[in-house]
Amino acid sequence: MVIGFSGGPDSVFLLEVLLKLREEFSLELSLAHINHLLRGEESDGDETFVRCVAKRLNIPCFVRRQSMQEYAKAHRIGEEEAGREIRYTFFNEVAEETGADKVALAHNLDDEIETFMFRLMRGTSLKGLEGIPVRRERYVRPILNLYKGEIMEYMHKNNIEYRIDSSNLKADYTRNSIRLDLIPEIEEKYNRNFKEKIANLMEEIGEVNSILKVDYKRFLREDALEWQEIEVLTDYEKRKILNSYLTHYGVEVSRKKLDSILAVMKSGGSKELSLGKKMKLKKEYNKLYVSVDSENCIDDNLQVELKVPGEARFGRYRVRAVAGSCSVSGRESFAADIPPGSVLKIRRRQPGDRITISDKGATKKLKDIFINNKIPKEAREEIPIVTLEEEIVWIAGVRGNERYRVRKPDENSIKLIVEEGNFSERGEE
Repeated sequence: MVIGFSGGPDSVFLLEVLLKLREEFSLELSLAHINHLLRGEESDGDETFVRCVAKRLNIPCFVRRQSMQEYAKAHRIGEEEAGREIRYTFFNEVAEETGADKVALAHNLDDEIETFMFRLMRGTSLKGLEGIPVRRERYVRPILNLYKGEIMEYMHKNNIEYRIDSSNLKADYTRNSIRLDLIPEIEEKYNRNFKEKIANLMEEIGEVNSILKVDYKRFLREDALEWQEIEVLTDYEKRKILNSYLTHYGVEVSRKKLDSILAVMKSGGSKELSLGKKMKLKKEYNKLYVSVDSENCIDDNLQVELKVPGEARFGRYRVRAVAGSCSVSGRESFAADIPPGSVLKIRRRQPGDRITISDKGATKKLKDIFINNKIPKEAREEIPIVTLEEEIVWIAGVRGNERYRVRKPDENSIKLIVEEGNFSERGEE
């Protein structure tokens, strides 16, 4: 079991709990810590604390130093979202490297209530108002039923050392403002038992959702939905089915988009709607299915050469090999130990493909990596697979081969970068 370990009171408490259960459940524990480089000496102090805890307990410790701000800028997303992507990518990699069955996270009941308020204000569905799941795939949250106050009481009573993240004390981010300003004001002015009421409501919403659950696969025939069977259902059920079906293809879904689709479907006849990303939703007779633009289809046997440094087109992707330390970071790039002058080959995935996922030489099937990263089946066929002398160096935009990874990129490094788009229209950059 890998523990997402910040060094804060929640993660330290979680470690304490799992240490007490270690013998009973034969747990093999590892710590995974992210240093987001946000708070200078304070962040480095957190990292030192984590390493000391691991050394004292003789537990393996994995640390990644990655700037949340740089990642957010490179990917044009908010810093909170960037932090989440960095954490889950790292946790998945550590789990794969250690062969862990589970990744334990230290979310508590206060975190659940903050998530409820956050989603309520931003807009969400009944599913979103369930809160944080106790278990999803390899992730588990063993202390989700405990309030923050209960955790702090235990920590202080037993004189257990932990770190304080000063950024959590500032209302700069929406979640922090909800925790520091909104909830305390509601408790003071309107209902001191507000958190308990919200917790009860989330539990009830979860129970209702389990009753209203609709399995879209019941209506699936060879990747197409049988619209004649769906047509007799309520609009709520239709939206649930469409939401699950489109999400499977990696389509971003909103209530507005679903209502637009339903309005078009009611008019009868053959229909075709653009979903973006070169995908269309088509209705022919009683079949509803997603179609990928054929102009970007890639021949099974196609192989493209990429000279280092240089660039090459592969379907709707452009892959570049750039010499020197490049500002692009995250999944869209990979710093690889490849000599200049090498000739890489880019191809589609093939049955039985594997990639090295640890320094010790452990490998994993690409199929399993795609599943773990929730990449839709159709998208997997288009992803560039970059190879050197038949060995996979990089699954573009997904993960790199640990044998080729450069830990500290410098001016002598080669950075592989993948971009998606219509480059013939954009021109050379």
